[in-house]
Amino acid sequence: MGVPVTGRFAGIIITEDADGGTGQMYCIDTAVETQVGIGYVQGAWEESNVANIGYVNYVLNNYYPANPAAPAGLTANQQAAAVQGAIWYFTDGYLVNTTETVIRDAVEAIVADAQANGPLVEPPPPNVTVNPPVAAGPAGGVAGPFTVAAEGAVEVTVSVPTGYTIYADAAGTTPIPSGGTVASGTQVWVGGPPTSTDPGVLSALASVPVQTGNVYLYDGGDPGRDEAQPLILAASTVLEATAGATAEFFVAGDLVVNKTFAGEAIGSQGAIVLTVDCGAAGLVSFEIPAGTTAPVSETIVDLPVGTVCSVTEPVTGSTTEVTVTPTVSDAVTITEGESVLTVANTVEFNPGSLLVAKTISGSGAGLQADIVLHIQCGDGLIDETVVIPEETTGDTYTQLYEGIPAGVLCRVSEPASGANEDVTVETSGTGEVAILPGQTQTIEVVNVYAPVPATEQQPPTEQQSPTEQLPKTGATATYGVAIAGGGALLAGSLLVLGSTRRRHNR
Repeated sequence: MGVPVTGRFAGIIITEDADGGTGQMYCIDTAVETQVGIGYVQGAWEESNVANIGYVNYVLNNYYPANPAAPAGLTANQQAAAVQGAIWYFTDGYLVNTTETVIRDAVEAIVADAQANGPLVEPPPPNVTVNPPVAAGPAGGVAGPFTVAAEGAVEVTVSVPTGYTIYADAAGTTPIPSGGTVASGTQVWVGGPPTSTDPGVLSALASVPVQTGNVYLYDGGDPGRDEAQPLILAASTVLEATAGATAEFFVAGDLVVNKTFAGEAIGSQGAIVLTVDCGAAGLVSFEIPAGTTAPVSETIVDLPVGTVCSVTEPVTGSTTEVTVTPTVSDAVTITEGESVLTVANTVEFNPGSLLVAKTISGSGAGLQADIVLHIQCGDGLIDETVVIPEETTGDTYTQLYEGIPAGVLCRVSEPASGANEDVTVETSGTGEVAILPGQTQTIEVVNVYAPVPATEQQPPTEQQSPTEQLPKTGATATYGVAIAGGGALLAGSLLVLGSTRRRHNR
């Protein structure tokens, strides 16, 4: 067949970790030698660069030593040699010599079984973890936190290179000796040399369960040796396993975020939220309480030099009463020392509204003369005379004036009440209000009319005043009143009013 003849030890290799734990291994690359004293570390199937490991894993999980009864009819040594021969068939195309009559048939049967029922998937690695795999901190400070954990282990041994220090706190005040132990699940931090930005590796080691089929690779620790045959675990056991993470260090700067306020409504705004986005260095948000008037300054420390940071104001503090307009500075690139971002808020009161409500009621409603209302807001902002024509039926009529600056005083008076020879009137509700920001203030003028007994009625004389009997027509403009439901608007289309209006916007 042209297959070269070689001689190799075929069987189980016993390995031992530093804590005295032992593992039973098979070789998976017959072309590479190994020997006593060579160091190994746990690795992944892909790293081993060996073919058909899934079929090898099927063999391991179904034959000696994981299954001491298979292959049957052989001693333990012969079982181990037969299993090794089958493994090399899959990894190297190795064929057992026909002279090996004791194990040849067993090897052939193992290979046929694996081909028919395999392969198996890669088992999970020993569960010792350090998360995250990389964390950074300022030069002279600490990097972290790193969480070290090991499944099935109470304690984990942690270590760092010379010149680095492990700490139990983010402030770097409680050191943990390198090579010391911590409880599984503990958070630790790593400090580097005071003036260096060289990264350091945090290692975690624990004795944990390792499943059949995990591979072990040469650790490269023997001078003059470039490679050694990879090994694969023959039966699940407890062995030391390691994991690591990198602590990186950078030159740092600080970012100062300044917040200022301007405008007539300072102190009336709601709570404000500022968000600072520094990309990979993180996102920081902080809240400024409602009603703040003094400038506010926040400092974010230990940002990597070269980081670009920007600030936004997702919650401005605007309310129904005030509008807050933020002015935000451009993004900055962090340098050593301090960099600055600013946000200036202008806080202005929102305008309010005035609702004038005129109620005509009483048994004499509809018999009255013209009613005259005078509406004034501020210094000429609104100056309007509204005439409700004589004989208007009983109801409530409204007029809304919007966009009035907060704090403006509005007055409603009634120069003519509608009283005449037919009715008397009782008037209530005229007066003034101060407009509140974002709100509607109401002035309601109520006229209750009562008929004058017929014996008391007198015809009007030429000397009656215009207030007692206003002309129905004249030079004033006319405005409509829309009646809706139980009331009417003093601005609409169904009831004609006469008015003299002077209105200024500012």
